[in-house]
Amino acid sequence: MSPLKCRVAAAAALALASLATAPAHAQSSVTLYGLLDLSFGSFENSHLKTADARLTQVESGKMTTSFIGFRGVEDLGGGLKALFTLESFLRLDVGGAGRNGADVFWGRNANVGLQGDFGKVVLGRMDNFLFQQALMFNPYGGSFGFSPTVRLTFGTPWGVDKGDSGWSNSIAYYTPNLSGFTGAVQVQMGESETEDESVGLMGSYTAGPFAIGFGYQSVESAEAPKTDFVAPAKQTFGLLGASYDFGVVKVFGQYGQFKGSDFATATDNIKTKLFQLGASVPVTKDGKVLVSYGESKKELATGDVKHKIFTLGYDHYLSKRTDVYAVYMRDDEKRPTYEAGDTFAVGIRTRF
Repeated sequence: MSPLKCRVAAAAALALASLATAPAHAQSSVTLYGLLDLSFGSFENSHLKTADARLTQVESGKMTTSFIGFRGVEDLGGGLKALFTLESFLRLDVGGAGRNGADVFWGRNANVGLQGDFGKVVLGRMDNFLFQQALMFNPYGGSFGFSPTVRLTFGTPWGVDKGDSGWSNSIAYYTPNLSGFTGAVQVQMGESETEDESVGLMGSYTAGPFAIGFGYQSVESAEAPKTDFVAPAKQTFGLLGASYDFGVVKVFGQYGQFKGSDFATATDNIKTKLFQLGASVPVTKDGKVLVSYGESKKELATGDVKHKIFTLGYDHYLSKRTDVYAVYMRDDEKRPTYEAGDTFAVGIRTRF
């Protein structure tokens, strides 16, 4: 383990140990909650010119991945709280669990932690910081179906991230809010003979309508459904994002770079750059137009390959918990044998 990883693990262990003697005044609560998202449409990704890629489907989780969860909080006194989170992805179109058949049941979150004036320490499975930064600064949030940033980073098969949006076997520390600034560090233990630890760092600052954030991770281990690493294979990624809310429009921007090294497959050892520009425009009291353009560039030995995604949508809230949406997306991977795909979809989300 590197000196940085040793210091992170030691600091987290010290924080947990120092809290073991805190006085207990137990007051606890457990909340059941979730989000259900279903859409109907004609879906088509960029594809080989010789293939028919268009599918008319009812799909789950295109705008937001459907899930069900349990969250618990216990007040231990003195400002100290114990926390737990259990969340499972859902596929409403088929009544299945997980994003796909490879997911573990509690694949969205499965963790426990302690929170107090010192910040928060969490252990278990949780979102990694790259995904948290990716969803914060684009108008489509964490949408695997429609967000250019998320699709170009995590999507199958075009996304280049090899570590998934969630990390198992991890420990994370979050600072308290320091006059608008928050920071965090996360370590995912390799826990196998072939893998080393992964490390993530994150920082964000908010001042009124302005927000800026940065995430960085060095990935040397992975869990299903992603493939295990073989040391010294490593992928690094940095992502910078910012937003400003003018009232009549909220604008977003992101820029990031991936780099793989020491992988057995040459195409995994490439540099990929990406950017995204977007906006959210309120047009009624309950509705807004969402527009986002993202582009990645893979630097291959045979020449650069660009992938462009443009998404335009309208999201309308029927109540505080339920909204309906309509989306058009153009997905265009610039290869000589490929052609662009066009997606049209309508959907409904409800929360409980």
